[in-house]
Amino acid sequence: MRISLALAGWLVCGTAAAETGSTGRFEFGSYGRVTTTSDGRGRTGRDSNIVAHGSRIDAPSYAELEFRREDQYSGGATSRVVATLALFPPFFHFSGKPQQQFGVRNLYATGSYGFFNIWAGSRMYRGDDIYLLSWWPLDNQNTVGGGFGFSIPSSIGNTHIAAQAGMLRLDSPNTYQSIPSVSPIGFGAISAISLDRPHTIESLKVTHTLTRSHIASLPERGGLKFIAYGELHQLAAGVKRDASLNYESSLPEDAGWMAGAEVGYWTGERDSHVSLFVRHARGLAAYDPLGVPTTFGNRHTTAGAHETLVALGANYEIGMFGVLFGGYARMFRDASPSFTSSEKFNEGNVVVRPQLYIAENWGLAIEGSYQARQTAYAAQNGRPGVAALVRGAIFPYFSPSGRGSFKRPQIGVIYAVSARNAAARELYAQDDVFAHRTFEHFVGVTAEWWFNSSTYP
Repeated sequence: MRISLALAGWLVCGTAAAETGSTGRFEFGSYGRVTTTSDGRGRTGRDSNIVAHGSRIDAPSYAELEFRREDQYSGGATSRVVATLALFPPFFHFSGKPQQQFGVRNLYATGSYGFFNIWAGSRMYRGDDIYLLSWWPLDNQNTVGGGFGFSIPSSIGNTHIAAQAGMLRLDSPNTYQSIPSVSPIGFGAISAISLDRPHTIESLKVTHTLTRSHIASLPERGGLKFIAYGELHQLAAGVKRDASLNYESSLPEDAGWMAGAEVGYWTGERDSHVSLFVRHARGLAAYDPLGVPTTFGNRHTTAGAHETLVALGANYEIGMFGVLFGGYARMFRDASPSFTSSEKFNEGNVVVRPQLYIAENWGLAIEGSYQARQTAYAAQNGRPGVAALVRGAIFPYFSPSGRGSFKRPQIGVIYAVSARNAAARELYAQDDVFAHRTFEHFVGVTAEWWFNSSTYP
């Protein structure tokens, strides 16, 4: 029966392809990392970062499975349908429950013709990342919506313009609420949606690329790119109800904007590159769209909140040696009128990972990082608390696909040790062992891979 259905499906697809004059194929891709760890004291190893974008050396397990259909039509148009399923920890082995946490990261269709493309659906809409921080500093949207883009080639460089609009809504009392209501038919009560405030985001990105054909001094396969990027954020007004007290509270509309830029250079040889990012955000755009603000201004909005950051990512490889770099500095101020708040802070992180490539398939990486976070509330000594963490790690690994910072899969052993100061330990609850330990060990066996993915390299 299964063979008959598969054969019928193949015949239908083949007939449709013949009628439309298309050529197509199915593709499978994946990203994943799986790590089993210990703290050397009988517990499992934990992420010990104290800043928003810490080192990925102790990142938890995570994976994505991507399925795609790609078609090219006789008229010159192309299409792609992408479905990406994410697997979140804890996995079965650390919960004992057969239910696994899944998430739909991509579920969209895109079509292109010549220099123009259009898409719609659920999409991870991303630009360039800083690998060591596992972070996209400029554009990183996770919405359901759509967008379009078009390219303008010229003798002074190639320009690509892309626009996007989408929305998301969190399961939060301030954005979504359903209450029991009298059934319109018969007896009893049914649920009625009383609050529905989706977060809407629009973005515009302009990328100008220069290659050897535009500037003779650039490497043969290298290039330069300049990116200007902006976002607008909106959250509608609503009314939140407390059914038990029969009380209603008004939630005003909220908004924000973000503007940023990126300058990137790559050599075209062994993934060597450098990227500089800057951005400034105001209001709602200063917060992570997938997070919930915990403090507000006097009008219960995020107006007055702002964020400024500078970030740098780079990789350089030559012969048997390579070095990865990632770092950022960030200033964040919430909308609260209070001068002392844990949501008014400066933070930063610097990570360097030099590597020695042994033969073709073996490598040894040594990583050092420093994280710091200064908040605007007084610590026990009466001065603003400065939490700091220093980490060192060693990572020998096997790379079946050859030498290189971004060659995958990578299978290895990690040992990392982190040292926290007193202010860093104060970030944890008193019953958390991290509140009492100055040194934290992290020992693990890890594997990371990516292949044929539309989201990862």
